[in-house]
Amino acid sequence: MTLKLRITMQHSRAFTLIELMITLAILAILLAIAAPSFRDTIQNNRTQTIANDLTTALQFARSEAVKRGVRVDICRRNANACADATDWENGWLVKVNGGAVLRVWEAVGNQNTVTGPAETLSYRPNGLLTKTTATDFTVKFPNCTGKPQYTIALTATGRVTSTKGTCQ
Repeated sequence: MTLKLRITMQHSRAFTLIELMITLAILAILLAIAAPSFRDTIQNNRTQTIANDLTTALQFARSEAVKRGVRVDICRRNANACADATDWENGWLVKVNGGAVLRVWEAVGNQNTVTGPAETLSYRPNGLLTKTTATDFTVKFPNCTGKPQYTIALTATGRVTSTKGTCQ
């Protein structure tokens, strides 16, 4: 009977320093290419979210006027009071005309601009606006040439529509 000894070598399965450095360099290049695109995506999503919030507020004000049978206002926010100005970046609020605040939307931040009518908008108990002409809001971020912007149109009947367009 003979005993045979087997000698086996274990193979190393680690990365070398050069392989690790090349991998990190490729990763850095890919991140540098993807970062601006990712920033644009975030800005576009933020703009769309603000447009959706404003549309929701307008529809909420109209439905509350019909539900409660009273005039309901939507206006630019200054703390918890209405303020007349065309820039709506400070947020907006919905309140019963001459009464309690129903809901408040916070400021949008300095990355986006929201422009709209300078006066408070009021819905009658039948859901129609007291204003007899159409009103538009614009939501976009500064220096957005070629990027998306949203226009929220409000008809005299109180109907709200949101349209995606391109900044000029």
